Amino acid sequence: MRDALSLLDQAIAHGAGTVDEAQVRAMLGTVDLDYLYSILEAVQCGDSGELLRLAADMAMRSLSFGAALQELASLLTRLQVAQCAPVSVDNEDPDRVRLLGLAAKLSPNFVQLAYQIVIHGRADLAMAPDEYAGFVMTFAPAARF
Repeated sequence: MRDALSLLDQAIAHGAGTVDEAQVRAMLGTVDLDYLYSILEAVQCGDSGELLRLAADMAMRSLSFGAALQELASLLTRLQVAQCAPVSVDNEDPDRVRLLGLAAKLSPNFVQLAYQIVIHGRADLAMAPDEYAGFVMTFAPAARF
């Protein structure tokens, strides 16, 4: 409880007296789902320039590339489930349309391959020269499929 109160105090100070989701995400360095969807959409389109732009933007915002890969693995899991059972996606999910749209555009085999690439890329981050390089190298080949 003390840690939660400490984080709340930090969030209030960071937001100059106000607390909102975007400001807390920035403070914690967590990755917005919009980045993750945009990354997968860029991969789907084969747009390596957009992937590099997104990675640079994430680096500029000091977002955690390890957390991004972890969240991407979770998103890819959700995509695979949506492909297998679209009715399982909650109608109240704010990302429902984007999730189902991407699930329809990507093949189940690609989603499984992307999942494997992401989890191995996350494990390899420690061996990369830096997290940015490890993140970019995780997705560089995927944009060419």
